[in-house]
Amino acid sequence: MKRTLAVGLTALSAAAVLTACSGRGTTIEAGECDPGITDTEIRFGSSLMQSVAGPQAKAATALFEDINQDGGVTMGDGRTRRIVYTALDDGYDPARTVGNVRSLVEQEQVFAIHNLVGTPSTLAVVDYLSSKNVPLVFPMTGSDELLASAADRPVVAGAVNPQTGWEVSAHAEQMLARHPNAKIAVLYPNDSLGSGSLAALEAALEGSGAQIVARQSYEPTTPSVDSQVVNLANSGADVFMNFATASFVTQSLKKAHELRWDPDTYIYSGATDTNFVLAPAGLEAAEGIHSFYWIYDVSSPEHDDRPGVAKWREFAARHARDFASTDTIAATGYNTAQLLVTALEQMDGCSRTDLLDAVRNLDGVTTDLSIEGITFDTTPDYPYAITSMAPMTFRDGSWHYDAVVTRGEDR
Repeated sequence: MKRTLAVGLTALSAAAVLTACSGRGTTIEAGECDPGITDTEIRFGSSLMQSVAGPQAKAATALFEDINQDGGVTMGDGRTRRIVYTALDDGYDPARTVGNVRSLVEQEQVFAIHNLVGTPSTLAVVDYLSSKNVPLVFPMTGSDELLASAADRPVVAGAVNPQTGWEVSAHAEQMLARHPNAKIAVLYPNDSLGSGSLAALEAALEGSGAQIVARQSYEPTTPSVDSQVVNLANSGADVFMNFATASFVTQSLKKAHELRWDPDTYIYSGATDTNFVLAPAGLEAAEGIHSFYWIYDVSSPEHDDRPGVAKWREFAARHARDFASTDTIAATGYNTAQLLVTALEQMDGCSRTDLLDAVRNLDGVTTDLSIEGITFDTTPDYPYAITSMAPMTFRDGSWHYDAVVTRGEDR
């Protein structure tokens, strides 16, 4: 069968010819719908760091390909369309992200950008996308800046990391219940994520008996955070708020373990990957750490009795050439692709505004991998899809989940 989906990280060769339809299911004149959608297909693009997040794009591609082979996604306007998906490599360099996104919008004529990876990359392109009225749906960031600038950047919807301020306040609430008089050491990147996390923690500690006794920042380009961890360990802190990302979490956990510094440790939800972040530090170095998440950890067989996890295993087995069923990054891509499909099924019309309306009005949505009790819920005034999370603790080589917490309207 001839494949109509752009697979992996290749670019598409032709722009869409607009013969799209209205929300009432009748064919209308070309040009009345927005670019990137026709009666038979809808085009999306993404930009990510291939060397790390490649499995994420491959899993999304595979899901869309399966849907296409069954005829496509039946959308809210009654039309069934193939999903054409192009993911480009940016090496986690925001300048390359800008070039990729411009190419996707201006050359490939995508309908929207989906699941862009990273806060710096998102913030680098959001003003451009706003100027072009091109939606940025389900980006992988929780930056508070999305909420602060929502009125000026109306194209962003359904971010698939928790809002930073809410996540940090939830960490602080959990930590204070265990350690009301905590002495806290903080590691954070010298960027908007790090400064926002530190500010949120300071606000959450006001009026409590806990205090920050040491704080260390690092540049995202630094080769190591070992010296920062040594300084934090020497502070006498009994709690470690670790707002580092990716390999810096690996380094910091490993160094703390080498120093025999054993504080109660809390890490950022975006750095909880067992295979790529925790295992390289040594699983013993990660024992007992805390975080939050919203989908099951597929690197462990512990939840294989869940019907959705079993469905993921079957899907991954069919696409074993491209990613493993234990790849948590691939599972994230699968989950976010399922959220997009749900939005398309609810999208009544052929305009970009119709897509944003669908993404902003998800209610009680679950996915194959969502943890029991987790739903994805969105509103027009809150640009994040994660409004419930499961607290989790790493024990004996895998994450174990506690009762789900839900964001209150006052947060």
